[in-house]
Amino acid sequence: MADNNAILAELARLYPEAKPALHYDNAYQLLVAVILSAQCTDVKVNMVTPALFAAYPDARAMAAAEPEAIEPYIKTCGLYHNKAKSLVNTARELCARFGGEVPRDHDAL
Repeated sequence: MADNNAILAELARLYPEAKPALHYDNAYQLLVAVILSAQCTDVKVNMVTPALFAAYPDARAMAAAEPEAIEPYIKTCGLYHNKAKSLVNTARELCARFGGEVPRDHDAL
């Protein structure tokens, strides 16, 4: 673990202003954006997520949805049938196993 900390410290020193290209306000939104980013640009993901997050602001809301309801929001990201299924299944797992929150523990995630 010490080697990882040294690497992270060096990266922070070399790139002090580094930040992710995806726009998000919380761990749930980041997880959703990362799922959408497969085979899609971050620019496109950032275009579709505001409406998606307005409709499904948290894991509980998305878990209550059917994939077909999510698809119109993410259609331009490509692979939208599978991504919609993944988003809904992920939200359902978050609710069932973690009370609707993205776990902070890497192993749990």
